[in-house]
Amino acid sequence: MVLLNGMKDVLIPIDKAGRVVLPKNVRDELAINPGDLLKISIRGHEVTLRPNREASGFTKRGHALVFSSGGADLLDNETVEAIRADERGGRLRSLAKELPSPKRK
Repeated sequence: MVLLNGMKDVLIPIDKAGRVVLPKNVRDELAINPGDLLKISIRGHEVTLRPNREASGFTKRGHALVFSSGGADLLDNETVEAIRADERGGRLRSLAKELPSPKRK
C-alpha cells in the first residue's frame, strides 16, 4: 500500500473511448471540479495528470476554503495574514453595499 498525501494507489479502468474517471476522493483532495483543466505529462511509461493551477486565489477543497498561490512555493505567515485581511475587507465592503441606506428625516 503506497500512501501519497493520505491516499493509496488505486486501479481505475479506461473505457472504450479512452476516458478515465477520477474517483471522488481524488477530485475532492485536489479540488478538481467539472470543467477544470488537467495538464498531462508523459515520461517513459508513466502518465501524470495535474490540475492546471495557473491562477491564484481561494478554492473550495472539501468543506474548507483554501488559498492556492498557483505554484509550489509556500507563503510566509505575514503574506497569508495580508491576503486574509484583504479578503475580509472585500467581503465587508460587499456586504455593506447590500445594506439599505439609512433614511433621513
